[in-house]
Amino acid sequence: MPIGLLSNCGAVFVGGLIGTACGKYLTDRMKEVITVVFGLSAVANGIVSIIKVESMPPVIMAMIVGTFFGELFQLERRVRSGLHGALERVPISTDRIDMDEYVTIVAIFCASGFGIYGVLMEGMSGESSILLAKAVMDLFTALIFAGAMGAAVSLAAVPQLIVFLIVFGLSKLVVPLTTPELLNDFMACGGILTVAAGLRVSKIKDSPIINMLPALIFVMPFSSLWGMVF
Repeated sequence: MPIGLLSNCGAVFVGGLIGTACGKYLTDRMKEVITVVFGLSAVANGIVSIIKVESMPPVIMAMIVGTFFGELFQLERRVRSGLHGALERVPISTDRIDMDEYVTIVAIFCASGFGIYGVLMEGMSGESSILLAKAVMDLFTALIFAGAMGAAVSLAAVPQLIVFLIVFGLSKLVVPLTTPELLNDFMACGGILTVAAGLRVSKIKDSPIINMLPALIFVMPFSSLWGMVF
């Protein structure tokens, strides 16, 4: 039973509901400030992951190649369209939703390096402490954004659950092929994406976060090749 995985997704769902209920008590100024603070906190968390890097060149190459393919296939446009279509099919108001911000939130929940690393560890060893810690953070993250965007934030738990279950299923195949160095580079790549997401949420820099996500696929192979050569 993937306790950490289910707890993390459940925390997003519950946090979204609580935030929706409490949102009417927050002023627009409070919502704006809290969102900026969260964005800056995401940047700080990303930096913590980046400094664990083993070799920066393969991580940078993964970011460049991954973003190239993301732009080539216009992943963000497709994800945005899919999420918009899904929200139109559920009985909730979408008037308060900024789709750019919503896409970023979904990316943070589903594809953070910290979260995927935690799922890999739970799938391989049953260790759920990483995901339980992330569940606490995601509970308040969902609460904050639901205060501004409503119940749609709770629905981000659905794609998160799907992504995490896929990673969980692959974990027994992936983790035995990795080393601590590869995992550190993977975390660093996820950290860069988290920084980009934080800057986007804070409205400092609008990075195409979804188009950058394929970097997570390339970083381990590139890191392995780099270690073999150098």
